[in-house]
Amino acid sequence: MGFSPPPKDPKLRRRRNPTPGFRMLPHEGRSGDPPPWPLPPHPLPEYTKMELQKWADLWTLPQAFEWERMRCFDDVALYVRTFVAASMPAADPKIVTQVRQLDSKIGVSPKAMQDLRWETDEPLPEEEPEPEPKTGDNGKRRLIIDD
Repeated sequence: MGFSPPPKDPKLRRRRNPTPGFRMLPHEGRSGDPPPWPLPPHPLPEYTKMELQKWADLWTLPQAFEWERMRCFDDVALYVRTFVAASMPAADPKIVTQVRQLDSKIGVSPKAMQDLRWETDEPLPEEEPEPEPKTGDNGKRRLIIDD
């Protein structure tokens, strides 16, 4: 019987090679403070608070590396402003459509990331053990022969 080492900690197991043609982004996301908010403050203070919170949250995502590299601060801010407006009760459906269009431009959703050819070095799933072969009621394997 051979000795097999214990499985690696899932936090240490990573995809190392990007899919050809894709840019690999770190799964942990961007750390540090978000860039300064580039748009004028919203006239309603409660909206400003929601915008700044969403802005800070987005700048922790893996996509933020690309946004910073490409300097698309205004695009991300416009997405945030539109997202907050679309999140309000009775929001105009046109605003929801605008959020989706901006998402496809900046890559917030998994589909938009794929369209932009971005992926993360996310941890690989744990390898599951192979299932045991099926046995009969008495624990013995049954052999069925067709005539």
